[in-house]
Amino acid sequence: MMINSAKSVMLIWLLITAAFGQTVHRSFSFDASVAHNDFKIGSPIVIEVQLKNISDHDIMRGSIAGYEDRPEVLGFRPVLRDDQGKEPPLTNWGRRVFGRPLPGEPSLTLNAVGLIAVHPGEVFRSEIKLNDLYDLTAPGKYTVHVTHYDTDNKELVSSKPITFTISK
Repeated sequence: MMINSAKSVMLIWLLITAAFGQTVHRSFSFDASVAHNDFKIGSPIVIEVQLKNISDHDIMRGSIAGYEDRPEVLGFRPVLRDDQGKEPPLTNWGRRVFGRPLPGEPSLTLNAVGLIAVHPGEVFRSEIKLNDLYDLTAPGKYTVHVTHYDTDNKELVSSKPITFTISK
C-alpha cells in the first residue's frame, strides 16, 4: 500500500513540474578530475577544476588578491572521505579554509574580495592541492568531490566523485 502512495506522490510531482515548466537550467557545467588514481604517500594530489559558462550571460566568480591560485578559498570546496566515510585530518591551512582553526591558530581573513566575469562559452580552470588541505599520510582508498554554489539557481552543485588510492 505504501509503494502505491509513493508512486502516486511521485506522479503528481512530475505532472506539476511538467505543467509549470520547472526545469532547472544551470548557468555552468562543472567538473573535477585527477591525473591518475594511484598515489604514493607524500606525492602531490592535485584536482583540476573546470567551470564552463554555458549560459547567455556573464557568471561572476570571486577573486581575492593573493589567493588567485587557491580555488578552495574562492568557493570550490573539496569534500574528501576515506573508505570508512571519515574526513582525514585537516592541515593548518585546511582548518583555516574550512573555518575550523584550533584555539590559538589564526583564522582566515579575506579582504578586498572582487568579482571576475566568466563570459558565455568561457572556461575557468584551476587546481586544488589536496595535500595542502588534508593530512594524506595514511594509505587507503579515498573519494573526493568538489562543490560550487550556482548563484543563478541558488543551489550547491557537486562534481562527480573521484576515487583514488594512496599506498606506501
